[in-house]
Amino acid sequence: MRAGFPPTVSSVAIAAAAEADNRVHRWPLTPRITRWLRTKGAAARREGFDADRAALGVEVERDARGHLVMTAVDGPESARVDDAWVLWIHGGGFCWGSARDGTGLRLAAGLGRPVVSVEYPLAPEARFPVAIDVCLEAYLAGVAERGPRVLLGGVSAGANLALGVLQRLRAMRAAGDGPPLPLGVVALTPFGDLAGEGDSYRVNEGRDAWIRWRGQQERFARAYAGGADLRDPLVSPVHADWTGGALPPAILTTGTRDLFLSDTARIHTAWREAGGEADLVLAEGLWHSYLSDARLPESAALTARLLDWCEGVLGRE
Repeated sequence: MRAGFPPTVSSVAIAAAAEADNRVHRWPLTPRITRWLRTKGAAARREGFDADRAALGVEVERDARGHLVMTAVDGPESARVDDAWVLWIHGGGFCWGSARDGTGLRLAAGLGRPVVSVEYPLAPEARFPVAIDVCLEAYLAGVAERGPRVLLGGVSAGANLALGVLQRLRAMRAAGDGPPLPLGVVALTPFGDLAGEGDSYRVNEGRDAWIRWRGQQERFARAYAGGADLRDPLVSPVHADWTGGALPPAILTTGTRDLFLSDTARIHTAWREAGGEADLVLAEGLWHSYLSDARLPESAALTARLLDWCEGVLGRE
């Protein structure tokens, strides 16, 4: 086990950190290599997702656009007459991952509302702004089909894309009669600064159990952004201007060892300074996207808090 963790971190989390791999990637992110790497462990990931789905009592199907719709078999009675739903965007550095996302499953099971998990095109085959376009289209189509009572959220790169969708929605509304904004925004450890300029990119380099900047996340950032300006607010939402209109309430989560701690802090500060309501959950001694590891007591605690926050937002309407 790795030494140096504060006493508040569980033994389960310390053991998980000891098993984690945050090594520098020695291979270039070409489309051919990236496609090959995505196949490594794909069968095991699918089996794990299917096992979690069955254990949580969640049904999963593809919609006409190829996105996954996750629905709890036995949700709360209040949710059965509720037309609220969730648009969820998975993480993976813009280059990995899929709509088969464990956090989406737990949201569907815990909230008892449908979760539409977006299957967006991955980089480097699809570069900015393709993923945002697909996520925005999923939001607009979902509002048209399911209604405007929607929570918008994502984890890591998915939180980046969710914040990009929100910027686009606000711009549409500022230009005229745009679509409704989400009731709330869930941004879990957002990958918000693709230029890597935040303090935590240096302080937590090598301390985050799962990810590092040099030779890893910096490559993902370039693969996604292509020739776009890394400081474009739609590429890096730490530079977004949240003033000039209503903001939905938001919850942002991170850990003191998260490589993207600075991103979360900067977005939270800007949200509050713009007059928005934003909760910040900061976990002592934990790393990027620790919520994704359902084994951790800290993950269970954050899931419970996240579900309570979502129910509170939905209960306002």
